[in-house]
Amino acid sequence: MSYRTCFPRHCFLSFVMLILLASTQVIMGQTDSGVSEKDPADNQRTPLPTSYWPADVEFDENIPTPKEFFGFGVGVRHLSHAQVAGYAKEIAKTSDRVSIQQYGKTHGGRPLLLLTVTGGKNRENLEAIQQASRQLTKPNGAKVDTDGLPAVINMGYGVHGDEPSATNCSPLVMHYLAAAKGEEIEQWLENCVILIDPSLNPDGFNRFANWANRYRGSVPNPDPQHAEHDQQWPPGRVNYYWFDLNRDWLPLVHPESRGRMNWFHKWKPNVVLDFHEMGTNSSYFFQPGIPERTNPLTPAKNIELTRAFAGYHGKALDDKGSLYFTQERFDDFYMGKGSTYPDLHGSVGILFEQASSRGHVQRNQDGLLKFHDTISNQFTTSLSSLRATSDMRDQLIDYKKSFYETSLGEANKQAIKTYVFTCKNNRNRIEEFSRVLLRHDIQCYWLKDDFEYGDRTFEAASSLVVPTEQAEFKFLKSLLMRRTSFRENIFYDVSSWTLPLAYGVDQKGLKKRIPKEKLELAKLVRADRDEQKLASADHVAFLVDWRNDAAPKLLFKLLRAGIKVRVAKKPFSIASKSGSKKFGYGTLSVVLGIQEEKSTKILQILNEGITMGASITPVDSGLSTSGPDMGSGNFAVIKKPEIAMISGPGVSNYGAGEIWHLLDFQHKTPVTMLKRSRFSRVDLGDYTSLVLPGGSLDADEWDAASKYVSNGGTVIAFGRAAIGVASRLSATQSSPASDKAKPEIQKPFDSSSDERALKLISGAIFKTRIDPTNPLMFGFSKKPLAVFRNHASFLEPSSNPYANPMIYDAENPLMAGYCSDENVERFKGSASVVVRPQGKGRFILMAENPNFRGFWKATSRVFLNAVFFGDQADP
Repeated sequence: MSYRTCFPRHCFLSFVMLILLASTQVIMGQTDSGVSEKDPADNQRTPLPTSYWPADVEFDENIPTPKEFFGFGVGVRHLSHAQVAGYAKEIAKTSDRVSIQQYGKTHGGRPLLLLTVTGGKNRENLEAIQQASRQLTKPNGAKVDTDGLPAVINMGYGVHGDEPSATNCSPLVMHYLAAAKGEEIEQWLENCVILIDPSLNPDGFNRFANWANRYRGSVPNPDPQHAEHDQQWPPGRVNYYWFDLNRDWLPLVHPESRGRMNWFHKWKPNVVLDFHEMGTNSSYFFQPGIPERTNPLTPAKNIELTRAFAGYHGKALDDKGSLYFTQERFDDFYMGKGSTYPDLHGSVGILFEQASSRGHVQRNQDGLLKFHDTISNQFTTSLSSLRATSDMRDQLIDYKKSFYETSLGEANKQAIKTYVFTCKNNRNRIEEFSRVLLRHDIQCYWLKDDFEYGDRTFEAASSLVVPTEQAEFKFLKSLLMRRTSFRENIFYDVSSWTLPLAYGVDQKGLKKRIPKEKLELAKLVRADRDEQKLASADHVAFLVDWRNDAAPKLLFKLLRAGIKVRVAKKPFSIASKSGSKKFGYGTLSVVLGIQEEKSTKILQILNEGITMGASITPVDSGLSTSGPDMGSGNFAVIKKPEIAMISGPGVSNYGAGEIWHLLDFQHKTPVTMLKRSRFSRVDLGDYTSLVLPGGSLDADEWDAASKYVSNGGTVIAFGRAAIGVASRLSATQSSPASDKAKPEIQKPFDSSSDERALKLISGAIFKTRIDPTNPLMFGFSKKPLAVFRNHASFLEPSSNPYANPMIYDAENPLMAGYCSDENVERFKGSASVVVRPQGKGRFILMAENPNFRGFWKATSRVFLNAVFFGDQADP
């Protein structure tokens, strides 16, 4: 049978036409998914339905477009960080409007870049403009001539790496500002100095880009269940060590934040933009956020200016036909985020949240959400922000000037004129605390000599002086704030972040100024220490004070070098030339006689420890004048830590990252990350400690962990993981008294989510009582210890009173932040740290995360003690 016979001519022609039509659709880029395989902004200079460019704008043809540089248009594939950085450098090379600087490197070695864009006249006077902008924040800021002074706007893209429309938008903004022609752009460049940070989180951004591009087929798949939309663990949101960098504006733990803070305070920008993404079924958000959840220190004028900006964004998105919302979901309370930190520095911080395609295209409630359209919205509000900044230049400059004048006026009215922060026997801790303040441009001083105030003497070696009468008084006030009552008790992030409590330093307010001649200005870079180095190993032993933060790092070094170290489980005294000297719990002993062949290495490492700040005392006798002698069983040999940590889906990447950063980066000690997928099959016998940073264990995992403990291992569990372990160990859980009351039969449905939120603990700080004789508390004094808590699960104390080294204060446990009265009562009588022996080993359960966000130094030592001394903690 012939082809023609079975397929009539008119059918054949119809078939050909269908093929041609399909071919045309493929050529034009239309696929079944509705996603254009052709560049969605193909020319980027011609008006298309998805065009990024405003109409009737001409461009300098000598400046390469993103498509010309990348070989494809923005939005077709996810850019790598190297591509974004390469384009930024090319723009700076080809445009006389743009200069570029590298302000740091990430943990992964990627460059952190800042582009400065402005007009010719401003460019010739950049240094003077920077000085004037900063001078407005100083007490004599009134002397600055603001006539013609440009406003400074910082455009920050993509602090969360898996919110890719932000950083993928930045090349479009770079090109537009470098190449666009016309009256409006010239006005922007005259009225503004524009600081573009194209990628705030290069490591996380690259992690996500690799994932999304790996699963992009020739036809992008919009199915939400497609692997492209379900990224691996850890997600691209976080940085190299799995931290949320948007929460690091306050603690400044990471190089991205520290580098940014350096130039931020040199410029003191008037406007800061912070571009993000949110859930796929949302639309577009810009501030203002929920009015009732604004930080009480934020001036009313700041909110007024934010609303004025909102008018520009709304008009631009209306013209485009995009949906958006304001004054919902997001708040301005925690002052350590990119959109809130500026609000206490005379600036206007603005958060943008775009619904995320989390890949190239994804189905949502409105149809298909395409990657290039998410970028388009970010680009639209980038331009509307520039338009608003240019138009409102005078208002923004006047606001910054008045903000700092008002702040200084408030400081002058304060009864407290000086704060003194102390950390006795731990110079390293107070120095680290000072560096955080200095990075926030808060002036600090060291006492030249001991200083008496009333009946108290502040020791020069451990006292940091901070005057209240200074430009950044308002932000200083926020760092010291200990609020426990709030207008609105629901928080997007934490409700308290009191820095002295986080660092475990004492704070004292003085009603007098300390004369400047008694003070020495503190600097960010510490001068070389002038402590006397150990000249000889001709001693019986060296004793290391465990209270100093340099001691754990030194101990890791000694143990890695194969050097025997013991820890004192009781206080003792040793005779010296100046009399008997006392040493406390946790003192380290390095005895020479049993390892003379290593004396040279011991001396080298101990001298390195002195350079780090460790307090080391040579002794010439092992015989004590009181307490145990050095050969006593009360000096326990410390095993070299071999640390394993469970990781992978179901484990908190934040908790795991905080442990990894503490051990690997801060203490240069490796931690073995065991994947959950094979955890139950791993031989755990080689590890001294197994850390559970969060999540729960399935039956097989629990059996493996339980067997490991019974054989002599130490499991250290945090937060909800600790609660889960306690539950498996059949610990009884306390119930709030209100649970026993007769329940209400009916409540308004629309209040259900608020009621759930009110029962949460939104990042509050609580007071604990500790047992400084317990090995887990070595190095601490008997004073109360502040802990950070952000969940409402509780640990019952052990029936053995020697197994509860840290319990909550029984009378008034809440120190700062929000906690319902019901939950405050539950804290009374519950435990913060519990030791549960099993077989030859033990579970060490910690209700809190002791390493919260990498800066809660007050409790991170508890974790390190568990690593070093966990095997000594059984009651």
